[in-house]
Amino acid sequence: MDKVYIYNLKQAFYYIQQGLLPIAINKHNKTGKIFFVFDKEKSSDLYGEWLNDAEIKTI
Repeated sequence: MDKVYIYNLKQAFYYIQQGLLPIAINKHNKTGKIFFVFDKEKSSDLYGEWLNDAEIKTI
């Protein structure tokens, strides 16, 4: 399974609001930033929506 790592919290929350649960939530060892891990195939349509709709990004 291919994975995508999302550091943008708004984007990750959008995916979750659309019903896609993360595989994992983790913290980067060096930067301390939180990131969400999603299945790449399952998130591909949502990624397209995220890129194409500026209103989504203002959640």
